[in-house]
Amino acid sequence: METGIKQWVIYNVIVCFAIYWLSNLILWYPWSINEQLGQILMLTVNPLLWGFATYSCIRTYPDRDLFKGVLLNSLIFISEAIISDLILFVGIQKAADKLLQPTTFYGWGFVATVPFIIYWLFKNRIRKNKEVLIRQDFKIPLTIGLFSLAIITIILVFNIRFH
Repeated sequence: METGIKQWVIYNVIVCFAIYWLSNLILWYPWSINEQLGQILMLTVNPLLWGFATYSCIRTYPDRDLFKGVLLNSLIFISEAIISDLILFVGIQKAADKLLQPTTFYGWGFVATVPFIIYWLFKNRIRKNKEVLIRQDFKIPLTIGLFSLAIITIILVFNIRFH
């Protein structure tokens, strides 16, 4: 599979989709029990997930100018995170008031800046481990994203409680 910018952008969208819904699935239960516990997990687990996702995307950027890939990755991830938050809070939960919280804006700021942090920390490793996307690279994140979205949607729509 010849990797071009179009395929790379699609890969970024799929990886962001997977990480967004997986992180919400992981955080939902602790957050529903105790908001502070959810926030602590958000500040510890999410950086690892988003950092891994960013690294995976940037190392497959098909152009030599990696910084341009970092900019695009940041733009794709923040755009998709905002759209996904709107879907989650306004569409699924019918709770727009929960969206306009400081943690939401911190989260968006984090998602926008993590590609630059990963690039700064791992620039040489990214260049050394650069890979070309193959069809198989799309399957795992797409499966994780669809599964996570389905589970979190079922939990929220049917108001399933684990207390």
